[in-house]
Amino acid sequence: MFEPAPGGQSGAMLKRLYPLAAGVGMLVASITMAAGLIGTSPGILDVTIGRYAVLDHGGATEFVLAVLGLASLGLLAGMRAVRAPLAGWPERLVVAWAVSLMGAAAVPHAGLADLLVAVALISLAGAAALMVRRFGDDERWKPAARPMEWLALGSGGGLAVLTYVALPGHQVMIGLVEWALLGVEATALAASAVQLMRIALPARARMATIIAMAGTMENATTSARNTTPVLSRH
Repeated sequence: MFEPAPGGQSGAMLKRLYPLAAGVGMLVASITMAAGLIGTSPGILDVTIGRYAVLDHGGATEFVLAVLGLASLGLLAGMRAVRAPLAGWPERLVVAWAVSLMGAAAVPHAGLADLLVAVALISLAGAAALMVRRFGDDERWKPAARPMEWLALGSGGGLAVLTYVALPGHQVMIGLVEWALLGVEATALAASAVQLMRIALPARARMATIIAMAGTMENATTSARNTTPVLSRH
């Protein structure tokens, strides 16, 4: 479909596109999630993400899950392109996170959507814990090891709280716990995307990417404001 560019230019172009696609996807999903939750009914905090995605069919919740999943696959492709230390279980768990999120955005049944969201949250928590050591042992990725360590601890703590809330806690505020955990894990991937950008892009390209992401942030903020009434109707 595509003709190979001379001198490996196509590979270099892909290495530049992956960080941009991943960063923009994370940014758009995060802004939509934050703007959509502001001003919503307090009742959403007692509803699981999967159930709310089914109730909010075609709304911002499905959009957030789908974009996060797609952006994660783009991030994974970019990290593989620069030979990041992800081979094995970390890579498999990131794929499980991404596929589960996209599945939760697509399925029409609340029970199945809840299961897929749970698989995603557990998978990314495990991937983050494994990436801490992998990043720490690789000189190129070492700057991301410490932030990843804190975020992995946050993911583990969030899973512990979620387990308590889902069982003896009678699902009180389970929506709040799930959204908070989703935000922590998305931040872990964002930290990886930042380091990928540092590795894959020269200084001038990084500046152009930042400018492009700033424009995307403005557009996403405008779109997110339009989605807030959709979320608020429940």
